[in-house]
Amino acid sequence: MALIKTVKSRNSADILACEVASRNKADLLVCPVVSKTDASGTDELWTSVNSSSRATASVCWVKSPRSADLLVHFVSSRNRAGWQCDHELEGQL
Repeated sequence: MALIKTVKSRNSADILACEVASRNKADLLVCPVVSKTDASGTDELWTSVNSSSRATASVCWVKSPRSADLLVHFVSSRNRAGWQCDHELEGQL
């Protein structure tokens, strides 16, 4: 389930993520969804939540891909979303 809380502090984040312009450079292709039900049980469908207690992961966005744990590229289609490689965060979002 990917209920994502965006945080500003690296220290309070579970994951440091960087948005990349090219899908070829991404670890994960993410499709944003509105429904929490749609995001349940999947890493690639994300919905934002305001409460840390409801989030499955807190993400701090960083500018440098080198300082990120996860490289993300946003897509508009659920069919295109998914992991592009084996990754240590797979199944943990």
